Amino acid sequence: MTAAPSPEPTAPRGRVALLSLGGTIFMTQDASGLRATPGGAGDAPITTTIAEAVVTHRPVANIGSPSVRPAHLRQVLELAHEALDAGATGVVLTHGTDTLEESAFLLNRHWERPEPLVVTGAMRPANAPGADGPANLRDAVRTALAPSARGLGVLAVFDGLVHLADRVTKTSSRSVDAFHSEPSGPVALVAEEDLHLVYRPTDRPCTRPELLPAMLPRVPVVALGLGDDGEILDHLSAASADGLVIAGVGMGHVPAAAVPRLRALIDAGVPVVVATRVAEGGTSDRHYDYPGSEIDLLANGAIMAGALPAQKARLLLQVLLSRGADTAQLRDAFSAYAY
Repeated sequence: MTAAPSPEPTAPRGRVALLSLGGTIFMTQDASGLRATPGGAGDAPITTTIAEAVVTHRPVANIGSPSVRPAHLRQVLELAHEALDAGATGVVLTHGTDTLEESAFLLNRHWERPEPLVVTGAMRPANAPGADGPANLRDAVRTALAPSARGLGVLAVFDGLVHLADRVTKTSSRSVDAFHSEPSGPVALVAEEDLHLVYRPTDRPCTRPELLPAMLPRVPVVALGLGDDGEILDHLSAASADGLVIAGVGMGHVPAAAVPRLRALIDAGVPVVVATRVAEGGTSDRHYDYPGSEIDLLANGAIMAGALPAQKARLLLQVLLSRGADTAQLRDAFSAYAY
């Protein structure tokens, strides 16, 4: 019996620049399956072929994602532009999952190129049984090559799914299916030659190609819930905060006693954006009218975050403040995320 001939190797379809900030995808765990720590692999440049692409790796940092700073992302943008100008088809960034959605959102504010910038990572360390990093990296490279990914901005790829940067959020601290998109679901599924688009966005978010600041304005996030009248707000002022995001309840509600404190900050020149701690549905601007409701907060000068969770509302407010946006411009920018 004659063995079937081996298939001819497929010629590379393009070049992909791989940038890395570390994260679980570059971590190893101990023999007990615990205590994952950064390994040396994240510091070494790699050139390889993945999914019919020549992939050239350039490390930016090898850190846990809670330690990623705007200056790291500024360097990512600079290197990504250099790679595309040198002929790369697309760019992939590996990143820890804890703040991946925040970095993707912030990068998307400054990504004006049609070529995709794809962010991915892993939930399991590199030496763990069933490590998901290799598959996620392969899918991210395929997405960076995909014709249908052009013009979609920054994308997050995980577990075979493609998410828009402005909609993706981490919904599990343990599962390999860790990311979902609110309210639309993933924009596409990864395939060998191209993406299977589920839908095509009607527009790109307003982007500005100017350089991302190495530091962003001071915007704390304060959660207000049952029995909390916001006394901590008495310690904030225009001297200590450039803006404020409230993680409220329901459709963007806070305890009634917190409203005068928020109004005092607004009158002092501190913009206040109200998000919700609820995972789906976002904030409203018209459903409830009682002390502490969204209509009451709007009447007192607050801005509603709409579909943005508190962590993304904070970043958008920081970016806008870094550009010198006034109140009308802040309201206009957040209105794009209103339900």
